[in-house]
Amino acid sequence: MNSGLYLVSTPIGNLDDITLRAINILKNSNLILCENTTNSRKLLKKYDIKTSLSKYTDHDFYKKKDYIYKLLKSNKMISLISDSGSPLISDPGNQLINFLFKNQIKVYSIPGASSLISGIQLSGFLNKKKFTFIGFLPKKKEHKVKILLENKNNNLIIYSTKQQLQKDIYGIASISKTFEIIILKEITKLYEERIYIDFKNYESFNYSRIKGELVLAVSIEKEIDKIDDFKFEEIKAIISKVGVKKAYQQLKSKYKISRNDFYKLSIDLKND
Repeated sequence: MNSGLYLVSTPIGNLDDITLRAINILKNSNLILCENTTNSRKLLKKYDIKTSLSKYTDHDFYKKKDYIYKLLKSNKMISLISDSGSPLISDPGNQLINFLFKNQIKVYSIPGASSLISGIQLSGFLNKKKFTFIGFLPKKKEHKVKILLENKNNNLIIYSTKQQLQKDIYGIASISKTFEIIILKEITKLYEERIYIDFKNYESFNYSRIKGELVLAVSIEKEIDKIDDFKFEEIKAIISKVGVKKAYQQLKSKYKISRNDFYKLSIDLKND
């Protein structure tokens, strides 16, 4: 096998979902870089892979880049894996591979499982819109909404967590009165589940029961454009200066927003 950095896809849940090529490369690597050594040892143990593990996240780039580069320059094989799925898809590694590209080090992609692909397959959206991969949305409401508005004309694949799930869905609801969301829970695992949410049931849904790793497939109706070019800092500043009632009078024409929606927004901004 050639020396270089191998981006090796690992299972997203079910440990059987790994290719023969991936196992062979991991066994023959001189070092495996991973997000969490405890998590990755489970996979290595199952396939009797003896290669040493070393923790690597984006925070480790400056500490470890020269060491990794020297190993690769001495014709070693290094594999990079994430906790699950295909490396660099909302996982660490971007800085490292760009550093290696600039230094003429070979980087190889070893394909395999990806929750992004599973999310598209299991969405059930048979419309003609394109899919856009968002990854994890920011935590702040205004930042969530900004990204959603920028991509609202396409089907979306969003990664979420139990802590952010309800906030992500309420963010979607804040920009559209008509939407469909498929929550894909624990893909490929024993308790895999497909849950349908839309504008009719999202407020009554019991979010506290949803745990595990989550993928959201989202379809937002194109004709619903509630707030384009929304300047959240401006809104906050005016509300702070003159209060919600007078702020609404100043801004209602500019943003074409109803009184109820503006009051809801002011509460969201206050809580962020």
